[in-house]
Amino acid sequence: MSALLPYFVADLSARAARAPELLALVFTTEDGARQHARVGDLWRDVLRAAAALADAGVRSGDVVILATGHSRALVDGFLGAAAIGAVPAVAPYFTGRLDPALYAERVGRMVAASGAALVIASPNLAERLSVVLASARCRTLAAEALAAADLKQAPLAVGLPDDALAYIQFSSGSTGEQKAVAHKQGAMRGYITRKIGRDGTNDVIVSWLPLYHDLGLIGGLLTPLVAGTLSVLMSPAHWVRDPKIMLRAVHDFRGTMTFMPNFALSHCARAVRDRDLEGLDLSSWRRVILGGELVRQESMRMFAERFAPYGFRAQALQAGYGMAELVEAATATAVDEPARIDWVSRRELMISGHAVPLAASDPEATAMVSCGVPLHGNELRIVGEDGAVLPDRAVGEILVRSPWCGGYHLRRDLTAAALRDGWFQTGDLGYLADGELYVCGRKKDLIIVAGHNVMPDDLETIAGEVEGVASGRVVAFGVTDERLGTDRIVIVCEPVGAPDSDARRRAEAEIRNRVGRMLDVAVSEIRFVERGWVIKTSSGKLARSANREKHLLEKERGAA
Repeated sequence: MSALLPYFVADLSARAARAPELLALVFTTEDGARQHARVGDLWRDVLRAAAALADAGVRSGDVVILATGHSRALVDGFLGAAAIGAVPAVAPYFTGRLDPALYAERVGRMVAASGAALVIASPNLAERLSVVLASARCRTLAAEALAAADLKQAPLAVGLPDDALAYIQFSSGSTGEQKAVAHKQGAMRGYITRKIGRDGTNDVIVSWLPLYHDLGLIGGLLTPLVAGTLSVLMSPAHWVRDPKIMLRAVHDFRGTMTFMPNFALSHCARAVRDRDLEGLDLSSWRRVILGGELVRQESMRMFAERFAPYGFRAQALQAGYGMAELVEAATATAVDEPARIDWVSRRELMISGHAVPLAASDPEATAMVSCGVPLHGNELRIVGEDGAVLPDRAVGEILVRSPWCGGYHLRRDLTAAALRDGWFQTGDLGYLADGELYVCGRKKDLIIVAGHNVMPDDLETIAGEVEGVASGRVVAFGVTDERLGTDRIVIVCEPVGAPDSDARRRAEAEIRNRVGRMLDVAVSEIRFVERGWVIKTSSGKLARSANREKHLLEKERGAA
């Protein structure tokens, strides 16, 4: 029967019958405790969760959202839902900095976008969510109910067609319209089968990425589950506080592969102390695959030099490019090869939009890190504003044609708008050279801070509601921080009237407080400018790119 079960769980079921003592998962809790789950035990917990969901009225095809944060209930609930043919989806994790009411509203928007029938919630959120979701006819189930259910025969789904939904992933800004990316059974089977065929089945995955992120979910949980390899999962919040836990896990379990955004390189290199590294052996780490934000050569250099004395090899640093709409990766560095560095003219890249090669020693040269070649049947093209295909080394929008592009659940309009004759419009800028992709930035206004997607609209709305700030005269954008290897958030505000310095300080403090509470990110710089400073287009829209350039130019002149 296991071969007919829904994808993700069929292999787990078969392996539980064949080798129940095999270690499948090491789950590290928020307090650092490690829970070892053998295949037989994991399958038992999945069946228990499946029974609890069935008892709660969940049926095949129902969407189930997991708002449990980093927990075993998240893993068991996701797989348990899949086992009965339901469609799991992971909500971003709730943290202490977020306002619970606003988080509940965010989950409510996910319910509306996906038509979810049930939300599984952590104990501190269950009651609040039940109130918010009552009008949406969406039930709430406390996460602890999954483990408390009787272990009985759950109504496992069999024979699901390839076009049945496997899971949903949300892709959107933190407070804007939620997009529910739909991934189907057949597409997931094809994607992960090809991924395993490329990467092999001998890896030990070490991951702190959240399971609401495609790299965390596909790379950290689902692919190892299907391949039968060990996965060591950690809390992202714990890792940020104490990044050495990832290095310790690589040492303890002879980890071979990790997925990370670029900022993690700089964070590890700066925050891990020498005494934390005593006795560590990182020589088993053969692949550190970077994605989720622009990859920077300086961050790679810092990381490699910092951990080389402990057995880490620089050639293990690789890069990829992808997004939730394409399941995970569209491109990646070739296996067992380092990411290629393309040294080009910084001036020509910015002014003419061409990647003109220069010697690395040239003072005008900037390093571009290759994101590798197309994977898993994907195709790439670079197009100009008119949609025409551009030649090699010309910068334009990145389009991807992929057999795994699922589109948006319940939103044919969004799917149609994102696809151009079968090519997915990424909104990102880049160029091709010798068959490899180099990503230059984002055509869209999305800001990526330490791997977190932040919509400037959200920041502008929050700041514009603070007393003393002129509504509609606020602009937010990201500025590259080379030292940290990620974006910094800058908010430029025009004031109401002519407030004194104390009033501005109060407004600045209130903006920082509200952004932290509502979006769980920190603002690097808040700048008050004279009235009329903010640039808008002829149609009245904020010209974020022009405002960013104006800000940087004035900063440069001020420093000169």
